[in-house]
Amino acid sequence: MAVIILGVIVVINKARILRVEIRGLEVLNAIDIMEEAGLSKYNNISMFNIPKKEIKSDIENNPRLQVESIKTSFPDLLIINVIERGTLFLLESSSGIYEITDDGYIIKDNIIHNYDVPYITGLTINPTNKMIENDYSKYLSSVIYDLKTNHNEIYNLISEINAYGDDLILYPRGYQVQVILEKYVKTEKFVDLAAILKTLQNQENQTHRIDFRFKEAIVN
Repeated sequence: MAVIILGVIVVINKARILRVEIRGLEVLNAIDIMEEAGLSKYNNISMFNIPKKEIKSDIENNPRLQVESIKTSFPDLLIINVIERGTLFLLESSSGIYEITDDGYIIKDNIIHNYDVPYITGLTINPTNKMIENDYSKYLSSVIYDLKTNHNEIYNLISEINAYGDDLILYPRGYQVQVILEKYVKTEKFVDLAAILKTLQNQENQTHRIDFRFKEAIVN
């Protein structure tokens, strides 16, 4: 019995973290994340005493990342599974251009990783906050997220939205047209708008503006 116990103690003492893998990254670089999170300070710690909460917090200081799980693999590997938050839209404000994630996080990075998303002006945010807190900004974000999730082809039609003033001004991707929408537009209105835009593709007379603030669209 004493020999077995001694053997277990030796194994525990020798089982230490010598390697770290971050899995699940699609855009970001694993080495950059490790350096940013200071993961080197966890080198050579016991595999039986992993400070998972601290590691999770260190990595999630980058709002692009959400830690899904932290596991160990003998003899010396620490595996961190992460999810990269997707960019919902780019937001231009008086203090700069920010990426807004699907779940409302504000990315204040100098490097924009995704330009192929809607570009929005006129929303109110506090760039010192981690997430969008203004009620209207959260409302419009939820509508755009619904489009991205359930009507992705329509979401991809949105090139730019100007949210200044009492109405929304939308510029569809691939169309030389300006669309006026009510401020609290619903997802269904975008679905109807996509159908209208399709009917305009084959028309000889070029449309310059669509006023769709009310039930029927006024095209001219």
